Amino acid sequence: MTRLFLLFIASILFFIVLATAAHGSAGENPSAFVICERIERQSICEEYRLSTLSATDRQLITKHCTVGNRCPDKNRIGRCIRYTDPDGLVFDKHYYYGSKKKHDWNAATIEETCIQSGGKYEDG
Repeated sequence: MTRLFLLFIASILFFIVLATAAHGSAGENPSAFVICERIERQSICEEYRLSTLSATDRQLITKHCTVGNRCPDKNRIGRCIRYTDPDGLVFDKHYYYGSKKKHDWNAATIEETCIQSGGKYEDG
């Protein structure tokens, strides 16, 4: 009976840890991120976690992008969590309304692109 109780408690703690990890990104420290903001030109913002980048990628990305910020929520259509680009880099890709592009992104296109790149689509 004691083993069953301990297993039950361990299971509950495991699910709490998983839930915290899944929702933890919103409260993460912005200094752990680098963003490449191309909202005005391409309606996208790429958000990299510094801890997941190799030393070479970190050096290249931090040279050309902004450290210590997160992609904005304002005017966001959707985002692709853990988008994987052809070079194998993994990042969150945010899509926005209102750029200088001729046409804005739409949710269906974003979702399809996201799934094809191994990511998870989230609305707005």
